[in-house]
Amino acid sequence: MKKALFCLSLLAVLALTACGGSKDAAEPTPTPLPEEIINNPVASDDGMASDPGMEVTPETATEPDVDAELSGMVDKLYEAHPVDLMLLTTSAVNLNDLSWLTYNTGLTADQATLVDAGVLSESLTGSQAYSLVLLRVKDKADAQTIADAILDNIQMNKWVCTMADKARVATFDDKVLFVMTNSELTDVDALMSAAPDALGVTFDYQNSKDAEI
Repeated sequence: MKKALFCLSLLAVLALTACGGSKDAAEPTPTPLPEEIINNPVASDDGMASDPGMEVTPETATEPDVDAELSGMVDKLYEAHPVDLMLLTTSAVNLNDLSWLTYNTGLTADQATLVDAGVLSESLTGSQAYSLVLLRVKDKADAQTIADAILDNIQMNKWVCTMADKARVATFDDKVLFVMTNSELTDVDALMSAAPDALGVTFDYQNSKDAEI
């Protein structure tokens, strides 16, 4: 309330100053601010003046930490088959943010309960159609279920003015590896072929999907 009174007083001063008038007209006298506002500002915990009536917005929940095992596997894969994209970054898949989870993986909230952790590797530019998702499921018996759900539901045109034309998915042990890309950016088949040797694994299941651009 005090901040509001201060703002109203200041606006009144500015309005009077801005008003046009003849040169002979007497200049308006600014209205003095109330002494209680000048002498008794309300201070917040950090010492800054604040309005006691204003609500404090809670802090946004922090993003999950990037899983070390999964991000390390992505690094090994890129060492074996480099992907040359601008600002290629590996980040954590937030299993608690349904909108972003579905956008990046195609999974539903129920399907997310089967996943222990995940990482996403994409270009930060937002205009390069390439996405790699590596998930670790809680029970390796659910790996193929999650793999098929990603392949069936992922949006291959989620980027601005571009889209992926090839998507590949594979499972090994309790992991699900999914990659989709525009063929002009990288060879997804070569990338998936390099994965077993790079990671020292054998694929248990593989599937693919192609889309026309």
